[in-house]
Amino acid sequence: MLVPLAALLGVGSLPAGAQPIRYGISPGEIELVPASGGTASAVLVVYNKAPNTARMRVIVEDLNIRPDGVADVLEPGKLPWSVARYTRVQPAEFDLEPERQMPVRIAVTVPPGARGGLYGMIVVSSTPVLQTPAGGKATFVVVAPRLAARLLVAIRGTEVVQGAIVNMLAAPRPRGAGADIRVTFRNKGNVHLHTRGEIELLDASGQRIGKLPLPEAVVLPASVREFKISWDKSLGPGTYTVRAVIDYGADVLVSGELTFVYRGP
Repeated sequence: MLVPLAALLGVGSLPAGAQPIRYGISPGEIELVPASGGTASAVLVVYNKAPNTARMRVIVEDLNIRPDGVADVLEPGKLPWSVARYTRVQPAEFDLEPERQMPVRIAVTVPPGARGGLYGMIVVSSTPVLQTPAGGKATFVVVAPRLAARLLVAIRGTEVVQGAIVNMLAAPRPRGAGADIRVTFRNKGNVHLHTRGEIELLDASGQRIGKLPLPEAVVLPASVREFKISWDKSLGPGTYTVRAVIDYGADVLVSGELTFVYRGP
């Protein structure tokens, strides 16, 4: 499959008459669990759906995830959890013909004594492509966007899995037009966490008015994820309770509650 647009880096507009460059990667995320001092590997498949042969390059850079979930791709070796220096990519450069695919082996070897998690972004780029539209007199240089897949490594037997809801906010909207809710989750462990959950809204009697899911997320160690939820159903004057429950892969779920008052228009 072609990688989702969310994993495209540096997407720009095409010149008039130019054809889109169609490259893809799969999967969009690789998780490895090597032992300390050991090696684990997986395969990333690179596709070429374009009519031209492309020169492809695969590298590993650093990954940071902001509280709003946006991923930053940074120069390798800048972050303490960088996996780049422990990763081997084979092949790292290759020519990919139209309608063909190339399996790329991603192998991570961690040093003895390493603990917790290591992270990065596998970035796939191609050389610029020359295009001359049919009947056209001009030749375009089309630069394809870079594609990226997350590389998440947890060192087996050293994982500390711990998280908590550390903050909640709720602001009723004017004229009873719902509420804006924010739930902040902190990863207090040393490996990444996959989270999923929901919020419930209760009235003053404790009766549930409704519930909404929280987006699934990856939270890196010592990082937070802020979930912003729009409650769009109308609210009458009164006291309400927001209850949040998050599953992050531990034996127990974490929860939090917040009470707010809507006094009317």
